Amino acid sequence: MTGRTTRGEGRPSDGRLARRILTLGILGAAWLAFDAHLGSRRVSRAREANLRARIRSIHRSNPILPGETVFLGDSITFDGDWEATFSDLGARNRGIGWDTTADVLERLDESLDGPPATVVLMIGTNDLFINVPHAQTVRNVAHILDYVNEVAPDTRIIVQSVLPRTDRYHPLVAPLNEALSRICNERELEFIDHTERFSGSDGLLDPALHDDGIHPNGEGHRVLIDALQPLLHRT
Repeated sequence: MTGRTTRGEGRPSDGRLARRILTLGILGAAWLAFDAHLGSRRVSRAREANLRARIRSIHRSNPILPGETVFLGDSITFDGDWEATFSDLGARNRGIGWDTTADVLERLDESLDGPPATVVLMIGTNDLFINVPHAQTVRNVAHILDYVNEVAPDTRIIVQSVLPRTDRYHPLVAPLNEALSRICNERELEFIDHTERFSGSDGLLDPALHDDGIHPNGEGHRVLIDALQPLLHRT
């Protein structure tokens, strides 16, 4: 004969139930906070879509000429006054704010018309910001390099490292730069590592070289120029 189940048997006590509810609540709040943070970044990027489209339209109206030097990348490249600094090399600015590796890959033809004599690439920091998987970022950069080599085999390619950051994505920078260096070595391309010259005493982006934790200020761009000058003017 089966015994009668006593009251409360087979179900968690009120205390355990309360703890489970509290844990689920905390996890749910944490996920919503993360999702909202990631969502806000993607919304910000989406708001820039019209600006990006307008800049691309201007680029298409002013194609690259044979022998010019193309600076290709995101807002860090966009901010640079490359035309003034490297006027003797026919410098052209093909940076667009918020661009990811996938964006550069998608618009690459617009920077290879000439073809250019040199492409100077810095890209990848926005991939970290919107949580693009590391392997995908590396794959995209590899595709960029291979496509330039296919379409413009005589074009010199210089790849710059992703700069240090000051936020929670900073630890992802070093592994990405190691991978970028590796794929450049595999293709016998030039890779310039800015990590040491841009790092402060704590390893993060040097406070003297930025104003917002990501983008180099005037002094930061001077550091970039000083690093690129001997490389670009090397015969």
